[in-house]
Amino acid sequence: MLFNSVPFMIFLPIAAFVYYIIPQKWQKVYLLAISYYVYACFDLRAVPFIVIATLSSYFAAKAIEKKQGSARKKALVGCVVVNVGLLCFFKYTNFLASSVVAVANMLGADIQFGGFSLIAVTGISFFTFQSVGYVADVYWGKIKAEENLLNYSLFIAFFPHVLAGPISRGGSLLPQMQQPKAFSYDGVKNGLQLMAIGFFKKVAVADMLAMFIGAVFNDLASYGALMLVFTAFAYSIQLYADFSGYSDIARGCAKVMGFDIVDNFSTPFLSTSFREFWNRWHISLSSWFGSYVYIPLGGNRRGEARKYINIAIIFLLSGLWHGSAWTFIIWGALHALYRVGEEVIRKFSKKPLQQPKGFGYWIRVAVVFCLFSFSMIFFRANTVADAFYYVTHLIGNFAPGVFVSDVFRAVGHGFDFTPILIFGYIAYCALVVAITVGMDLYRYFVLKGSCLTNAFANMKWPVRYICYYALVALIMAGFIMQNGGYGASASFIYANF
Repeated sequence: MLFNSVPFMIFLPIAAFVYYIIPQKWQKVYLLAISYYVYACFDLRAVPFIVIATLSSYFAAKAIEKKQGSARKKALVGCVVVNVGLLCFFKYTNFLASSVVAVANMLGADIQFGGFSLIAVTGISFFTFQSVGYVADVYWGKIKAEENLLNYSLFIAFFPHVLAGPISRGGSLLPQMQQPKAFSYDGVKNGLQLMAIGFFKKVAVADMLAMFIGAVFNDLASYGALMLVFTAFAYSIQLYADFSGYSDIARGCAKVMGFDIVDNFSTPFLSTSFREFWNRWHISLSSWFGSYVYIPLGGNRRGEARKYINIAIIFLLSGLWHGSAWTFIIWGALHALYRVGEEVIRKFSKKPLQQPKGFGYWIRVAVVFCLFSFSMIFFRANTVADAFYYVTHLIGNFAPGVFVSDVFRAVGHGFDFTPILIFGYIAYCALVVAITVGMDLYRYFVLKGSCLTNAFANMKWPVRYICYYALVALIMAGFIMQNGGYGASASFIYANF
């Protein structure tokens, strides 16, 4: 039951209505039940693994709080081994085995390997990191172990974030689980506004761009250099709209149910450095790696060389976290290079870190966006060979006529070959991307980074309702154009991670 599907549109208002009319003492039981229901809709066989993650981390945290000395560390290590072990087994077994087979065949062996048949445990990366982070926080004394198993189970399985994050921290979300919830008109209104923005990003922007982007990546040899450059930029926008859209919907659902979860994106494409970018993109994952990997490795406390190594480790792990393929590892290595390169330049330039102004600001923004888009070629490519074909064909015939022909061919394969529909598709995509850019510019320069829903509060009611209806109309148009009906839905990219 995807967020961007008709069944979910029916499910959420009914679930919220029942949630607020039942006695408050039953609210958490009910919310946990529907959270498991949403999770089970993806694959009932995966439910035991979220139960294992919940129980192992719950009892490990309680043991850590009660025990002394080495027993505390044993409880922590045991929890990490169980949870990360399951993550590695289900996510990386086939990747490791196929890599070993490939190396063996290069050395002269003749081994056929079709892969092991393993179930896809939806959201395992997210609930594993959330449970391990909670236990680590208890071990370091940052928070107290949660005594109530119901509260903790809901913290792990809460349906808005269990499938693809954001990765919540116990210190911020668990206290909210402990309190009963009363209906709040403002909370529900703000939640629905966030969801509308998220659905717009996902359905109107990401899923529509995906049509021609997929056509290009699946037939690279048919397209010229300018089209490949254009598609790389477009994919960066698609991924941003897809994942930030999911995060907005998740935050909106949580607000409707009376909870606040972390903002996962904050205008990342207006960053002037990769250091800033990773403080604005997938914030919950970046901060998780910082808190639970980078700092325990020594952070920047053990000299410059060790700091660079630690940064590289973080990004290589981030690449592997995103997917069990060499394309993701190369993507992580590129971002390690970007970040370490920035640190080296900053060290040897001996200039204080300052935010550039005027034209210099936009130059820096463009450089970060271009380098990010280059890295996303590896993120999106079907194979390493495809990725290297892509990057080696970025320079070539930049003739406008060839580019126009390529655009029409890609849109035709991904959408429809009828000329008037091609023009309609291009106009629609140009409009929704422009609106998305405008949203981020307004949030960054006018709202100073605060939630975009504050923009609605500053509008007069006629303008506000025009915006509402425009968003709904564009979302509905996106649904219709994708599969010809309101039941159309496409999975979220990060639900695969």
